Amino acid sequence: MKLLRRYILWLIAATMAGIVGALLIHVSLPAHYVSTAQVDVEPNIAALTIDYAPNMVTEQQVATSGVVLARAASALGTTPSALAKDLSATISGNSSTGGTANVLGISCQMPTAVSAQRCAAAAATAYMAFRNDAGQPKATQAHNPLHVTLVTAATLPTTPTGVRLPILLPIGALLGLALGIGAVFARDYSDHRVRDREDLERCLAAPVLAAIPRARHSRDIFRRRPLSQAAESYRYLREHLNPLIHSVPDGGAVLLVVGAQADDGRTSVAANLAAALAEPGARVLLVDADPWHPSLSAAFDVGHRAGWSDLLAGRASLDEVAVPVPRVSGLRLVTTGLVTAKSAEIFREARLAQVFQDMRAQADVVVVASAPVLEISHAIALARVSDIVAMVADVRHTNREAVSAAVREIRATGPRIIIGVLRGVATANRQARPAPMPAESMAEASEAQAILAGVVPPRGPNGQQREQFGAGHVRRRPRGGTETDAGDDPGSGK
Repeated sequence: MKLLRRYILWLIAATMAGIVGALLIHVSLPAHYVSTAQVDVEPNIAALTIDYAPNMVTEQQVATSGVVLARAASALGTTPSALAKDLSATISGNSSTGGTANVLGISCQMPTAVSAQRCAAAAATAYMAFRNDAGQPKATQAHNPLHVTLVTAATLPTTPTGVRLPILLPIGALLGLALGIGAVFARDYSDHRVRDREDLERCLAAPVLAAIPRARHSRDIFRRRPLSQAAESYRYLREHLNPLIHSVPDGGAVLLVVGAQADDGRTSVAANLAAALAEPGARVLLVDADPWHPSLSAAFDVGHRAGWSDLLAGRASLDEVAVPVPRVSGLRLVTTGLVTAKSAEIFREARLAQVFQDMRAQADVVVVASAPVLEISHAIALARVSDIVAMVADVRHTNREAVSAAVREIRATGPRIIIGVLRGVATANRQARPAPMPAESMAEASEAQAILAGVVPPRGPNGQQREQFGAGHVRRRPRGGTETDAGDDPGSGK
């Protein structure tokens, strides 16, 4: 039923198509009226000395024979061949059913009711004349073994024959609906795209924290439409991510935003999620780590400048490449920078770890927009030094098998938190409403902290851990000690 509800518009269109088809059939088929005259075929008692029963099957054939057709066609002013298509004879009853075995119905089908009546009357008259030897001497008629009598004159039909419109329309609607259901199941069987939140969770074996509705200018939602449903979906995603970000030792969590394939919307998700994280006043670094398809510099209008590639190559420092994003307080962008033929060689794990260590020290969270996992190998290197991986899938483009393969690649890099983000859902779809993080699918913050402690080395001179994210007034808890008031953080970006 859920599948049929998803394609309800298809089913409505198929049903309407069936109704329209029924109307076209009704209009295209010519109207035909049928008139019937009944004759009684009895033995001529005066001419017989023994019991004789007429053979009604033979009489049925005689009534539509060439002789009868010729006489009737002559009376109607047509040809026997043309009349043969419209003339028929049926036995009205038999002794086994209690009917009159000797009554023969002669019917004629014509475009109008009057012409059908005239045709049936002429055919019955021609048959009686042939069987009663009309025009022959009385002596000849007296020896005729059969005598035919008209018992019911040709009727004037009031309605055309065939399936009537009140019956034809429901039949067309049912046929259209059946074809629509068949097409839905056929499409569903052959469609390998991610369909909804539950489908993506099955592929990831991890929770989906948000479903982002379709939107125009999707890479810059917070600056263009901050009160839209799409912007609110990113705020929900931010709130669900906060406990995971808090669990990272010493703060400065690295959030890697990846996808399995191209056109999955990972760049849009990274840009808007970074803006949502910075909205409460947090210090956020947004890194465009896809030198092969750079796009964030154009999305935020920061122009071409030194960036990620230059930082990894040692040609520039973090302060030189991190540029504040206009109208988004607390957010700084690191563009892709200068891309060279040797850009693929700079993704050395040791260098990545050093760069991210510097970024963690200057930001509460680092959002990294990566290339697709299954297309560019450096996404795996980025996953190794990340704390949280957000796998983005688009309901219009992303293949389920590709998502499963990509998440296997991410899990092979070591234990880390993986969450899903579904993008491109219809606005009216209830899937666009973010759901609370499933407790049974997501590790508790203490469990996530234990996992990350084995992967991410402690940072800070005293092993201090940031307990509150995105606020100017933070509280620090020395390991093994009690909470102390750290006062205002001058680097909070406020």
